[in-house]
Amino acid sequence: MSENHGEREREHQHRSSGARLGVAAAANTAFAVVQVVVGIAIGSVVVLADAAHQAVDALGLITAWIALRIARRPASDDWSYGLGKADALGGFMSGIFLVGSVVWIVVESIRRLVEPEAVEGGGVVLIGLIAIAVNGAGVLLVGHSHGDEAISMRAARLHLLADLAGSVVVVVTGVLLVVTDAAWLDPTASLLVSLAVLWSTWHLLGAAVDVLLDRRPSGIGASDLSMLLIGHPDVDDAHHVHIRSLGGGRHAASAHVVVDGAVSAHRSQEISGELSVAVETTLGIEHLTLQVECEHGCADAGALR
Repeated sequence: MSENHGEREREHQHRSSGARLGVAAAANTAFAVVQVVVGIAIGSVVVLADAAHQAVDALGLITAWIALRIARRPASDDWSYGLGKADALGGFMSGIFLVGSVVWIVVESIRRLVEPEAVEGGGVVLIGLIAIAVNGAGVLLVGHSHGDEAISMRAARLHLLADLAGSVVVVVTGVLLVVTDAAWLDPTASLLVSLAVLWSTWHLLGAAVDVLLDRRPSGIGASDLSMLLIGHPDVDDAHHVHIRSLGGGRHAASAHVVVDGAVSAHRSQEISGELSVAVETTLGIEHLTLQVECEHGCADAGALR
């Protein structure tokens, strides 16, 4: 009964998180469009740079929203591992698009440094203050983190916090433009925002590639899994140890374990169950496939190490 209650509670949390992400994504998307229009109207590349940042954050929120919805779908014959990696694929595509937009902004900023153009500082301040309000509301909307939170939710919160910082830069730049009327401030600030966006994008692309190419999940090593398996009193050795991410914060692993002496098929099954529970509890790996061997090593024990 308590297990069913826990399942219902997790399902409720997922649905609530998805709804809050949907609202935040809609708000960020709408405001990114507003920023682009205003940035072009007042001739501010720092506003356009922040709009690009806002747009990629909106894509990140939409991706997280989709990932949460897909994560609730059961595996099928065609998608036996589920569709968790759709999150990484979407993140990779949004990162590529962002790099293209940042390149355009950098080129435009350099052109503005060579040929300065007057920028209305008051408009920059106004749009920056609105951006702070939108992003601040988004941060409050997604809420605080907790231990069993989906990775996509943590990524969404980081996106919003980074965009909030970029909006602060926009406001500071606008104030300086009003006070000093120095045209070079706008393109210089846009370059700084672009560097911050590229830094975030680099990590976004790296994380997506890690999942898509089956790199071991961060914080979990094959050696950690091997030591945990060997720590069982009936296990002498472990090899062919592999760990991969299934996306959505879910991980899978496989290994060959050598048991101590000859054991029955029933005892082998018990050992596999005990190891699966230990691995999920300690390392958070919910899908573990084990091959139990009664002799030390197998013919190709080193083939995949």
